[in-house]
Amino acid sequence: MSGDSRYWTRVRVRAWSLGTDHCSGVPDFYSDCCDEHDIAYRTGATVDGETLTRAEADARFRRCIQSRSWLGWFSPMALWRWAGVRLGGGSSWQGGT
Repeated sequence: MSGDSRYWTRVRVRAWSLGTDHCSGVPDFYSDCCDEHDIAYRTGATVDGETLTRAEADARFRRCIQSRSWLGWFSPMALWRWAGVRLGGGSSWQGGT
């Protein structure tokens, strides 16, 4: 994950090309994090092509939200959303790993 604006532009463009729905039925707070997560779920990789497991994709998602929350590591939203994708995201994983 990067703080580089060019990285996040690439994430948005790739997510758009994959037909992302951003934050899947919840408010689009942290939509860049959701887009990055959608890329991983659809491709099994980061936007840069690094292979990810589902657990790694979910952990990156949690860390992304934590890095943007003023509560940091203690962000309840990061934990809720991470738990949501861990518990309910299995059928959406298309990454193959």
